[in-house]
Amino acid sequence: MSSSTRSAKRNADLLRLACLGLIVGPTLTQADDLGFEEAPAEVSPVSVISATRLQQSPLDAPSAVTVIDRATIRASGARQIYDVLRLVPGMIVARESGSEAYVGYHGTSTFGNRRMQVQVDGRSLYQTGLAVVDWIGLPLDIEDVERIEVVRSPSSATHGANSFYAVINIITRHPQDVPNAELVHRAGEDGIGDSFARLSLSGLGGDWSWSAFRRGDRGFDTNLKREASYRDDTRSEGLYGKGVWTTAQNGEFTFSIGGARSTAQQERLNNQDLYRELPVATVDNAHATMNLLQPIGQRNTFNAQVSFNHFDRDEPWKVRLPYVVVSPELNRLQREDPDQARAFVDDPVAACTNPGPLLTNAALRDTCLLTISMLEIDPQTGEPTLPLLDYNTDVSYRDQRTDIELSNTWTPNERFRMVLGGEALLGRTTSKTYLQGSASSTVMSLFSHIEWRFADQWLLNLGGNVERDDIAGSYFSPRAALSWQFDPRQALRLGYSEAVHTPDIFENQVDAAFEARTADRSQSRFDGVFYQRVKSDGTARTERIRSHELAYVAQFSRVAADVKFFRDDLELVDNTLGLDEFILGPIENYVLQGAELGSQWRLTPFQRLLLNYSHLDIDAPKGQPESNNTDIFARHSGSLMWSLMDPDGWRGSVAYNFYNDLNDSQQYFYDRLDLHIGRVVPLGQRQQLDLGVTAQYRLTDDPELRTANGVDSRHRIWASAAWRY
Repeated sequence: MSSSTRSAKRNADLLRLACLGLIVGPTLTQADDLGFEEAPAEVSPVSVISATRLQQSPLDAPSAVTVIDRATIRASGARQIYDVLRLVPGMIVARESGSEAYVGYHGTSTFGNRRMQVQVDGRSLYQTGLAVVDWIGLPLDIEDVERIEVVRSPSSATHGANSFYAVINIITRHPQDVPNAELVHRAGEDGIGDSFARLSLSGLGGDWSWSAFRRGDRGFDTNLKREASYRDDTRSEGLYGKGVWTTAQNGEFTFSIGGARSTAQQERLNNQDLYRELPVATVDNAHATMNLLQPIGQRNTFNAQVSFNHFDRDEPWKVRLPYVVVSPELNRLQREDPDQARAFVDDPVAACTNPGPLLTNAALRDTCLLTISMLEIDPQTGEPTLPLLDYNTDVSYRDQRTDIELSNTWTPNERFRMVLGGEALLGRTTSKTYLQGSASSTVMSLFSHIEWRFADQWLLNLGGNVERDDIAGSYFSPRAALSWQFDPRQALRLGYSEAVHTPDIFENQVDAAFEARTADRSQSRFDGVFYQRVKSDGTARTERIRSHELAYVAQFSRVAADVKFFRDDLELVDNTLGLDEFILGPIENYVLQGAELGSQWRLTPFQRLLLNYSHLDIDAPKGQPESNNTDIFARHSGSLMWSLMDPDGWRGSVAYNFYNDLNDSQQYFYDRLDLHIGRVVPLGQRQQLDLGVTAQYRLTDDPELRTANGVDSRHRIWASAAWRY
């Protein structure tokens, strides 16, 4: 049983091509690496926990939930976790650069993943400093993933602030469910080279699994803005371990630990001439988590989780600058007259040969005297020019997050369940460049959710979260859903929810100054601070969403589907951080409405068809300027995936994914066709060899996300080989 999905719409010819693959495919196709010998004809009952912290069927959940299971992940042939999220309705997934991936639900977020919660086994990956998730450098490999649950609605009522649009919960494999030993290697075009090794065992009263991985490729080779070539290589390597012990009364204690180091060559700013060498960032990403799930009597289950996340980005810059741009004189001019300072830097020679401003601006007069004293004659042009010095600076930062969460689930009878708990979060970010030191954030919260079947066909979900954030203040996020389950396999659901996205540490406390030190320390008298400085006034605003939803959910023997119609009233802020200013934009009001379809069809016991589609419309008040909030917004998006896994060991899939009208006025169209074929070959009674080939074909020439990345690497193919015992 295996499957993977990518979506279809628009472009009938391409759809016919995918359908042709579906017809021809079964002569090739598949069985999973898990060694399936038989597959059920019916869609397996699904139980999800991410929607409310209660184990629920999708029929009972208060919001739409997409589950990408292990079989789908394996059938897709994907090598990165974020790539399989293309199979989620309304999700936009794209590679921004070699070291950055964008994953966003319903768009409206240009940088990072600011308005979506991402978790691993319930542990948040959300960085409190920059509000981003490092998808490329995750201390986890796709081979470690059991399934991914995506809650497609505002979920602050369950998971707190910043679960604004959606929640992605990556659930890892239990040590009992993995091979005793495993080796995997992938190699292919664009420098693809991945390796994975795992060892599992039982001992010390529990079950253990340890894995090591290495991932790498060349990223993009072309910058479309300047039509210039550049290096974009990325390499990640790390370890992940998980141990599970059974406690008294069938409780469970889980400990996991992981760490990864990534290196990536960066293309920064628009002026490569600024650098002596293009920057290389080194990123360390580590975590440790302890979780206790303990039944207490017949009606209560206690859960406690403590987690620690550490993120450290070291990115030194080696630049070549004229001393004047870091001089005290120009810093003084910037404070007195920023416009004149920028004009001066654009052409310092012309500014100093114009006597007008020298008579009225003391800072400019001092800067010009310094500049004139340093002028040299360019031997090639004969023009006066400023000498350049070699400087070192950096944009490094460190982010640490500690979470403590306690909860209790009470089940007095089969018609009523309730979870009640609290969470304490301490985040600290350190950066000499961005913060001139350290800044912290503390969040305390109380949450609760009830599931009440007050009549045979009626189910009520009610939940809420009260939080106190020392940056954003106090707020309450409610959620309510009423389901009419008119058939044991079908339900209509009416839901309402509210959520918030609070300012991150940088938005509220940024104080960015680039300190430049000469590479030749004998010239230390020329050390200084880059004249432009960015500082927040501490008035960053909290964003809000109010969501209304009407949905139909079905779980038949061979077909599972959900259709939802929604309207979201949004209060968003367009905050822009530049080299010379930090703009705290006003509240921008949007109305986002649309419809989504998520479906799965078990064609035969060994074939699965996944179809997803999303249509969005966004309205803003007349006269409201365009902003980053509408940059990554796809009016239409979807995926279609067919997969087959037969008991003889063959595995295969065809998937199509697209999104269009991206980047607002640019209206980019992105689509991709993915093909995978593989086979598991037994080696004796306990060993097996798994061989596979995956190909990804871009069908249009538009950028994947925005104009900064190129299209040279739009086709990729790689082969994989795995040995398992």
